[in-house]
Amino acid sequence: MPEAVVETTVAILGDPAPAERRVSPGAERVLGRAPRTFAARARSHVAAFR
Repeated sequence: MPEAVVETTVAILGDPAPAERRVSPGAERVLGRAPRTFAARARSHVAAFR
């Protein structure tokens, strides 16, 4: 996402509240595994970001 879009979106919506930053307890149930962080996903899919 272009930086300007991110900045505008955050300006409109504001920073996420702590409750919005947490992972839903249902995520593990839906995924069938513990959720991963974005950093962990990015490391395992680094080729897709190049």
